[in-house]
Amino acid sequence: MRSLPRSTWLVLAVALLLPACAARRRGRASEEPTRGVVADIAGAAQAFLAALPAEQRALAMRPLADPERTSWAFVPGRYAGLELGAMDDAARVRALALLQELLSEGGYAKTTSIIALEAHLREIEGVGGRDVSHRDPGRYAVLVYGEPSERGAFSLRFQGHHVSLHWSFCDGMLAGGTPHFLGSNPHEVRSGAAKGQRVLGAEEDRARELLASLSGRQLERAVIDAEAPNDVVLVPGIGLDALGAPRGLAVSEMSLSQRALLRALVELGALNLRGELAEAELARLEPEMGSLHFAWAGSSVRGRAHYWRVQGPTFAIEYDNTQNDANHVHFLWRDRARDFGGDPLREHLRDHAEAHAHDAAR
Repeated sequence: MRSLPRSTWLVLAVALLLPACAARRRGRASEEPTRGVVADIAGAAQAFLAALPAEQRALAMRPLADPERTSWAFVPGRYAGLELGAMDDAARVRALALLQELLSEGGYAKTTSIIALEAHLREIEGVGGRDVSHRDPGRYAVLVYGEPSERGAFSLRFQGHHVSLHWSFCDGMLAGGTPHFLGSNPHEVRSGAAKGQRVLGAEEDRARELLASLSGRQLERAVIDAEAPNDVVLVPGIGLDALGAPRGLAVSEMSLSQRALLRALVELGALNLRGELAEAELARLEPEMGSLHFAWAGSSVRGRAHYWRVQGPTFAIEYDNTQNDANHVHFLWRDRARDFGGDPLREHLRDHAEAHAHDAAR
């Protein structure tokens, strides 16, 4: 098969796969929310791996106990796994089909739009002969940990610049869907064919709606600093304990309409996931909804540096827009109990340590 230019295959993948995915999901609307979900995902992962020659399959797979599984990053670079740019067209389509099994239509559109921004950055940063080889939409890598199966334990990672997405499955359930990171540079495209695009626009707009609804005393509690931090706090290598006790405005001090706006912020991360997975995650977080805090730092003026955070007992969602003259967004969802599969996957690894050690030695 003739190899397509990266810009072409990305557009084709988005255009061709989204309608099929939508039709497939509509057909399941009346079924039990989690029925067959992990089987679908495992099947898509198996189909992706089967499309690869042996040497590429070796790059795309690692044992579940491999230490790389709990590693993540979101800066430009080369990451473990098999990059989209190294795949032939058939394998690339299956890789993107796997991504669609894991994400909602909106989450998939955000992710592929972020990838496409690499071409925009290459164009605007390459003036004067600058080396912009790192601005490459092909440098997003798929990595499968363990053997994908409906009832087994396995993890999936899709990672590159401004994308670090992780899913862990165990005994037919989602054991964890975090860390979940998406970024956008530029936040608002100001030139070219995509002028006006804001891939993570909802992540700003919904928080501003909540901020604007606060009364004077509420606002005093919500704003924790006049200056926004340079980045999200919970970067790789930093655990949730770094945030300390929740700061900002407690949900108990909010009106019913404000609580609804706060819930919408919590949903921003989960709703990037496939519908059934999102429902499961939101149901799991429901007991914490009465213990949340909303915090804002930086300017309330649109276009100036700002940061917001929603923090619960076991999870936190952060948003930061300070870099590149406040036109560069980082959005992050972390979960103390479920990052990288959390306790369910740790228990599986403990109970099957001998088998996984054998896999790692092969």
